[in-house]
Amino acid sequence: MKFVKQIPNIVTGIRIAAAIVLIFIEPLSLPYLIIYGVCGLSDALDGFLARKLKATSKFGSVIDSISDIVFYSVMVGTLFPTILDIFGVAHLTMAAVALAMQVAAYVVCAIKFRKFSAVHTYLNKVQGLFFFGFPFSLIGLNVIAYNTYYFIGASIALLAGLEILLIHCISKTYNERNKSIFLLKRNQKEIEEQSA
Repeated sequence: MKFVKQIPNIVTGIRIAAAIVLIFIEPLSLPYLIIYGVCGLSDALDGFLARKLKATSKFGSVIDSISDIVFYSVMVGTLFPTILDIFGVAHLTMAAVALAMQVAAYVVCAIKFRKFSAVHTYLNKVQGLFFFGFPFSLIGLNVIAYNTYYFIGASIALLAGLEILLIHCISKTYNERNKSIFLLKRNQKEIEEQSA
C-alpha cells in the first residue's frame, strides 16, 4: 500500500527526469515534442492520481512545484534561441513580466507562510495549458498562429501570476484550496469556522 501512495510522486519524478533529457535533444524535433508531451501528461496525471489514491502530501506539493520550475525552465531555456529569433526582445517583455509575477508569488509565499509552494488557481491551470501548447504553435512557423497564441498565453500568464501574488498578499493563512481570488473570502470563512 505504501508503494501505491508513492505513485503520484514517481510520476512527478518522471517529469523532472524527462525535462532534463530535453536539454540534450534538438528543440522542436519529433523526439523533443514526444518527451515534452510526456512531461505535460505527467503534469496533469500526478495531481489527478494523488487525489484519486488519497495520496496528497506536503512533500508531493513541494516536489510538484519543483518539477514545474524545472520543466518550464528547461522548456524556456531550450526554446529561447528560437523564441528570440521569432519574437525579438521587445515582445519577450510581456513574458518576462509574467515570469516575474510567478517568481514574486513564490517568494511572498515562502516569506509569509514559510512554504515553497503556490496555489494552483483555475487561471494558473489555464496558463499551464497554454504554456504546454506553445512549442506546438511554433510548428510550421505560421506568423499569425504563433503571435496570437503567444499574446493570449502571455496575457493569461500575467493575470495568473498577479492573481496568485494577490492571493498570497491578502490571505491570512496559506490555503492550497484557494482556486481563485474571487473565492478567497469564502475559503477564509471556511477556515475560520473550522478553527472555531
